[in-house]
Amino acid sequence: MIVEWITLIFLTLLIIYHHVIYTSMMIWLGRHRPDTDELLPDEHETAEQDRPRTYPTTALVMPAHNEEACIEAKLANLLMLDYPPEKLKIWICCDGCTDNTATIIHAWQSKFNAAGIELHCIEEESNSGKLARLNELMTQAKQHADLIALSDVSALISIDALKQAAISFENQQTGAITCSYLLAEATPGEAQYWQWQNNIRYAESRFGNVMGGNGAFYIMRSKLFVPLPPDTINDDFMLPMMVIKQGYNVLFNQSINGVEIAASSTQQTHQRRQRIGAGNLQQLIRCRFIFKRRHHGTRWLFASGKGLRTLMPFILLGYLFLTASMALQGSHIALGLFTLQGLGYLLALLPLMNIHTRITDKLHYFVGGYFSSLLGMLRYLSGQFQHGWRHLPPLNHYQTQSTLMLKRCSDIILSLIGFLLTLPLWPLIALLIKVDSPGPAFYHQLRVGRVTEDKTELFEVIKFRTMTHDAETQSGAVWASSNDPRITRVGRFLRATRLDELPQFINVLKGDMALIGPRPERPELCGGLQNALPFYLERTAGLRPGITGLAQVNQGYDSCLDDVKNKIAWDHAYAVALGSPFQWIRMDLYIIFKTIYIMVSKRGQ
Repeated sequence: MIVEWITLIFLTLLIIYHHVIYTSMMIWLGRHRPDTDELLPDEHETAEQDRPRTYPTTALVMPAHNEEACIEAKLANLLMLDYPPEKLKIWICCDGCTDNTATIIHAWQSKFNAAGIELHCIEEESNSGKLARLNELMTQAKQHADLIALSDVSALISIDALKQAAISFENQQTGAITCSYLLAEATPGEAQYWQWQNNIRYAESRFGNVMGGNGAFYIMRSKLFVPLPPDTINDDFMLPMMVIKQGYNVLFNQSINGVEIAASSTQQTHQRRQRIGAGNLQQLIRCRFIFKRRHHGTRWLFASGKGLRTLMPFILLGYLFLTASMALQGSHIALGLFTLQGLGYLLALLPLMNIHTRITDKLHYFVGGYFSSLLGMLRYLSGQFQHGWRHLPPLNHYQTQSTLMLKRCSDIILSLIGFLLTLPLWPLIALLIKVDSPGPAFYHQLRVGRVTEDKTELFEVIKFRTMTHDAETQSGAVWASSNDPRITRVGRFLRATRLDELPQFINVLKGDMALIGPRPERPELCGGLQNALPFYLERTAGLRPGITGLAQVNQGYDSCLDDVKNKIAWDHAYAVALGSPFQWIRMDLYIIFKTIYIMVSKRGQ
């Protein structure tokens, strides 16, 4: 048990160092800032005589996808910037917009012309994603400007942001500038988190370099821009890190604010944190050059901050399992630590049950951030985010990743239990099938599985055979009908009791199916059904088909097009129920109990 104790002590020290020692020290240093009126050689000069007489040419670039809700506020913000108009050029790329974003920009064109500011609106019919458009815009802007500023459409920036940045760039070693990030509407947990982050970034700047930027606003020397690989996830982190790689500094200017005006739902925040988590893991791999630099401060900042924050979800998960294992071996200390963790995670869940306090809300935000980050990193390791990040809602945007993960875990556990409990029946069922009619006991058939953004999965479903061998040789792929002559005597019993579905536990364990979900259809029928019925394939968007499901227990097998229409409604209703873990649990319990009732009463088809 010596190894376990050494590991436990090491992990405990890591957790305490990152959350208590390092973070507290950085927040404390960040809080003790000089007033903005004081002269700070590395940040800004407020004395009028020290300001540059000529400002550098600055290009501000923004990719935009369906931003009609925020674009007018952003354009008004840019129009009011306190910067010589002849030195400011703005490029906006409408990346496959399907709303009125481009129309609104063109309506403002005359106002920018009157102010003497160049405004270029590039309209692209296809949606290539934020990174692709950033690479294009910055490559173009690099030829016309000394500095390139980047800002999200949904964020407003300080009126003097560009002048403050220009002053900071008087230091020739400064390569990029980041700003304070604020939220117009924030929960207590979000407000606390970003207050800490702004303090930490200020402290990082004083030690050497800020670790990355934020999408609200950051600005860099145009000559330092290097196009990012197309699969880059967090461009607002990697672009400043490429500046550090070239030997320049990335500083924090506390006089510049970027205010996020678009309120985020809980689901949007969860999705964004997953993307950031996946990006953190990616950048931990790609920023190895930091550890080769001579600047020890930057190396320490990266390892203690972004490095440990990225690994912390895995560390906390390992810590939970380690303390549980040691507690089972009789360690009272481990039992106490495990109990404290369990209590903390339970308190973090209380806001999901509409139980809110200041402490539980902040704890929920803290734990939820690590949970979302863990999911994002697992998705990255499984091969997702291969095309970086695109500002498009996924097909399964109404399904939370936490629910889908819990659903998959329950599928594996329940299917394994079901497989082991029913396995003794399998030889008997196979024998009855063989005695009743010639042919194999098991039936394999190609079915359509989960539909994702870039592909439709196919798999072979495994069932006990209920029809005569080669039943569709003459008829082809057709629906089963009432009193279908192709169904055998044993087959009718198996269908009525749903025992023919038992081998599909293997499909669930393999990952082809779920225990509960839409009925898997044959590819031969899907093309015609998709043409005849809108949103037919979307019923399995992001969802594995199920052995049983809401449609199956309420309707049974399809016999005509009207049956399929009704099933689409049932399937989409089930998908909507995955909007939260509690809705999913209630829905799945209802389906499971109704499935058992159908099996016992022999009402299956």
